Amino acid sequence: MFVWQYMKLIKNLITNIVISGALLYIFNYYSIWIKISFADPEVEKSIIKLVLMFLSLGLVFWIFNSPIKWILKILSCPVNFLTLWLASIVINVLVFYMFAYVVNNYLDLGVVVKLWEIWQTLILSFIMSIGITVLTKIL
Repeated sequence: MFVWQYMKLIKNLITNIVISGALLYIFNYYSIWIKISFADPEVEKSIIKLVLMFLSLGLVFWIFNSPIKWILKILSCPVNFLTLWLASIVINVLVFYMFAYVVNNYLDLGVVVKLWEIWQTLILSFIMSIGITVLTKIL
């Protein structure tokens, strides 16, 4: 039974990474809220390179969306309580900006992530959170 718990944990991790990468792909090509540009034009021509790129972006986004977001929520719990949990909206937007900043400046993936205005990033973070939650429950 102990092995099944690890398998379930790994399945959830892989599912979240694939869902995050897929949603980033969908929002990149079918929305105006985020734009992901590639340094190498060959990436968009090769399906395998494109899938691997978005899976790696999904992994980085998962790192920011799961552990770092929960640490920020725990640290900001008193502020959240005072603002009736409205500060968690700011944390969701902050997670997206931290993701874009780290991918653009510290990771050498050959990718540039551009976010537009704050209200558009707010809508994007809201839809991504709902999409990840719903698709994780379905799968």
